[in-house]
Amino acid sequence: MRLIVTDMDGTLLNSKREISAENVIALLAAQDKGIEIAIATGRNYSNALAVCQSVGLRPHIISNHGAFVYTKDGEKLLGVGVDREHVNYALTWLRNNNYFYTVCTDTHSFVSADSEYILSNEFKTAKNLIPEMTEERVQQFIKFLSQPREDRTRVNGMEDIRGQNLTFGSIVAITFDQDKLTAGREYFENYQGLSMTVAGNNIFEMIHTSVSKGNALEDLTRYLNIPMAQVMAIGDNYNDISMLERVGISVAIGNAEEDVKKICKYISLSNDLNGVAYIINQMLNK
Repeated sequence: MRLIVTDMDGTLLNSKREISAENVIALLAAQDKGIEIAIATGRNYSNALAVCQSVGLRPHIISNHGAFVYTKDGEKLLGVGVDREHVNYALTWLRNNNYFYTVCTDTHSFVSADSEYILSNEFKTAKNLIPEMTEERVQQFIKFLSQPREDRTRVNGMEDIRGQNLTFGSIVAITFDQDKLTAGREYFENYQGLSMTVAGNNIFEMIHTSVSKGNALEDLTRYLNIPMAQVMAIGDNYNDISMLERVGISVAIGNAEEDVKKICKYISLSNDLNGVAYIINQMLNK
């Protein structure tokens, strides 16, 4: 085992969206043994980097579901953006059908200006809510969106950022309405200009058709000169399958989707029980 790559949300991060001390210690112990560590996430690079730096980690980072790859020294190895015409089309469709959306580069997220209204109204009018969705969780998410951040800007539409030389790696749509979720996923699954990926139970995201965590991991391993057979990958959701299928050691976190567990060689503890640390320690002590 020469490289460990882990998903973030639902895997490395617990339910509080924190990286536990146990997971940090295990990853640092692997580094001390000469093993490279990497993150593969749907988040943008700047956000993922900030989370890692806050706990003293310095990993390679695959961001935006594989659209961007950065080394631990901050060198960009890969950047694959969605074609602008498909960005325009997707955002128009989402806006016309009243979805909350963000469009993301590797360092910035652009959020629709009426996002709070869309989410609040959707929760009140949905006939078929996402399971476990409560008003408290909705308000927490709305509060999160309303907090000012340097890496997030509100926009009325693509016209606000048209003309800027930006590479959009991913388009994110979130809904609390089960019927809208199904409709959106089905629509973009059949849209030829984009790939649709799923990383959670109330979300779907659009990326370039050539982009995946698995393809990005191949780029990173070529740079590091590490065979995929000597990589351990850890994940929990459908967007992780492309990398889990290709590595020598595939691990589903305990709370992973059943379809993810079925393709993995190992199943660890849940993200709230430090599942990343558990499997790393098991492998280091073999």
